[in-house]
Amino acid sequence: MLKKIINLDGSEMLSVNEQKSILGGVPVQPANCKCFCYNTSSQKVNAYCFSYCPDGTIPGLEEGSTGNCKFPLMPNPEL
Repeated sequence: MLKKIINLDGSEMLSVNEQKSILGGVPVQPANCKCFCYNTSSQKVNAYCFSYCPDGTIPGLEEGSTGNCKFPLMPNPEL
């Protein structure tokens, strides 16, 4: 079963519109744009770059991200 999951023969790439449909219509962030927030116990966690962190701060950029994420910040998008 695992071999079938890893094998991507015959798979299709999803278009941006299809990805937006899966994500609930929110903007799809570029692949080279990775963000993080700190949770209540000061641990670094992955975050969606186009929304604020749960504590209301702007997410930080992971090392290696281009920084060209085009932040259309939205207050609490529904994922």
